Amino acid sequence: MKAFRLLTVAAALVTYALVVLGGVVRVSGSGLGCPDWPLCHGRLLPPLNLHAIIEYSHRTTASLASALIVLTAAVALLAWRKRRDIVIPAMVALGLLVAQVVLGAITVRLELPPMIVLAHLATAMALLAAVCVTAVAASVARPTTATDRASVPLARAAAAGTYLLILSGSLVVGSGASSSCAAWPLCGGGFSLSFEGYPAIQLLHRGLAAAIGVLIIVSLFALLNRHRVQRAVRATVALTLAALAFQVAVGAAVVTLHLPAALRGLHLALASAVWAGTVVLAVLADRLPAGGAPVAVADHARQPPRPAREVVLDYVSLAKPRIIPLLLITALGGMMMAERGWPSTGLVVLTLLGGALAAAGAGAINCWIDRDLDGAMLRTRRRPLPDGRIAPSHALLFGIALGLAAFVLLAFWVNVLTATLAISGLLFYVFVYTLWLKRWTVQNIVIGGAAGAVPPVVGWAAVTHRVDLTAIYLFAVIFLWTPPHFWALALRLKGDYARARVPMLPVVRGEAVARRQILLYTLVLVAVTLAVVVTGALGLLYLAGAAVLGGVFIALAVVNLRNQRQRWSRLLFDYSIAYLGLLFAVMVADRMIGRL
Repeated sequence: MKAFRLLTVAAALVTYALVVLGGVVRVSGSGLGCPDWPLCHGRLLPPLNLHAIIEYSHRTTASLASALIVLTAAVALLAWRKRRDIVIPAMVALGLLVAQVVLGAITVRLELPPMIVLAHLATAMALLAAVCVTAVAASVARPTTATDRASVPLARAAAAGTYLLILSGSLVVGSGASSSCAAWPLCGGGFSLSFEGYPAIQLLHRGLAAAIGVLIIVSLFALLNRHRVQRAVRATVALTLAALAFQVAVGAAVVTLHLPAALRGLHLALASAVWAGTVVLAVLADRLPAGGAPVAVADHARQPPRPAREVVLDYVSLAKPRIIPLLLITALGGMMMAERGWPSTGLVVLTLLGGALAAAGAGAINCWIDRDLDGAMLRTRRRPLPDGRIAPSHALLFGIALGLAAFVLLAFWVNVLTATLAISGLLFYVFVYTLWLKRWTVQNIVIGGAAGAVPPVVGWAAVTHRVDLTAIYLFAVIFLWTPPHFWALALRLKGDYARARVPMLPVVRGEAVARRQILLYTLVLVAVTLAVVVTGALGLLYLAGAAVLGGVFIALAVVNLRNQRQRWSRLLFDYSIAYLGLLFAVMVADRMIGRL
């Protein structure tokens, strides 16, 4: 069974690659890069022409996908014919493959007629769904007990809506309406309606995207709420929602930043990932055992009314307010570096307010997801959710409302790029770090640090309306700073993380390894902070300040490695916070002096 499972997964991955390459062929105008079929310009190998190579790569991937799909169907019939849940989708995939090949040949022969191109895409997406269903059926057996049917209709509706949305996007491209709106999310000045001609087609697609996006989010959160203990559910929900978030961001960037046509294929690639994710979750929902919903930690209906002040403070605590100031300091630092001084006060207030709302929303949703872990840890078991003072559904709605408010505020009154970056940080923190990395890998903090590194880029984009190398440098500094900062805290909380079974580095690899890794990352961080001077972006004042601050950081990391007492880990953690704030202050001062 293991070999067959690997075969089905390989077929699904290659089919996904085939769909993505098909999108690249279309948006790059390479559909007739090879005007004949099955050869290319009468030859087996294509000429050294970009469009021919793109089209030929698509055909080569199609050949590999065809071989894997045919082999999957053959093995399913021969070895698993009693498993109808495997045989049926495998045979459906084979039939769709034949239709796809025929449509592909017709598309080339008739020189890309729009309706045939649409049918080609529709069949490709159906084929992708069939191979994904086969892979899930081969990997997840039906439970012997009753299955949880409550999540199935909503999950299937999300998948159907995603399929409809992809087809509507294809109609936008086929009708020539792709470039009819020069602003986002609406046309005209970005927030005005137009119901004439091509803009109407584009707006209808965007309206459909908004409605289906809400349906997808609701269905995935409903499934997660009922089956959050299932690792496959958590991982698939995280990846699907991350793909959805980045698809929205890319869609906005395509319009507002005028991305090259070849890069617009990323929009379809992310849409295909959302489609595959919703299909997988719809199949999983049909195979999960009943009774998967988490048990409430308290009976909220029987609790007596509490003073309004206590309720407000509990909701404030959900936002994790102690983390927000440092995020806002780095965002303000990014703004002042971009401006080489103080930007307009109104812009600063709006950007920091939007950033605070996004960070608060991320914190609240994090509390909702991690309420089981928080209940197991001594440090967090008195938080409002594990203690039963706030209903989980209320906390989730609170977090989502804060995130939406952040996006609207930044998009309307700052700029769309800033709003997209801020929400991307929120979604990465929630869906990639909290749902996936935190519970799965010892490298959770290393990769998850990307979420905390977004604020200075948000600040930079608020002033400049773009992201350049200096903004990426600011991102890199915080990305490298996060592991030594957080692992210093994890050393002190090792017992708590072990109790909650969170794979933090000190728990999995031991304290000695964690202390060595802290020193290693500190050395890399300091080296990067000093090396930027070579680019000319910062000068001698910054070099001197970064050298002194980095020297103290390295010294404390060395002492922490040699001395096992917890007080050194605490001191290192406290200094890391001061280090980041002072480093950004030195950056800003250097940029301001350089302007004089």
